[in-house]
Amino acid sequence: MKNVIEKFYYGEVIPCDAPPPKTEKYKEVVANLAQTEENIIELFPSIKNYLDDYKDILHQIAQLESAADFSRGFRLGASFMYDILKKGKE
Repeated sequence: MKNVIEKFYYGEVIPCDAPPPKTEKYKEVVANLAQTEENIIELFPSIKNYLDDYKDILHQIAQLESAADFSRGFRLGASFMYDILKKGKE
């Protein structure tokens, strides 16, 4: 059985490919977003291309934020482990 480091090395653990949450709240918010987008396009059909560009930019921002959050979380977890292991030797 491979440990997490081996799985990561062989591409079996890919943090940025994690599936979205499956909670009802998440599904509700996504449905609300889709409905709001439909309402906007219905009221202002000519805005669709701008709205698509806007969503693309928001997606890019979310990717950058997710990468930064992952990095911060990883560092925090490593700091916890370091502190735990260091204190065990004192």
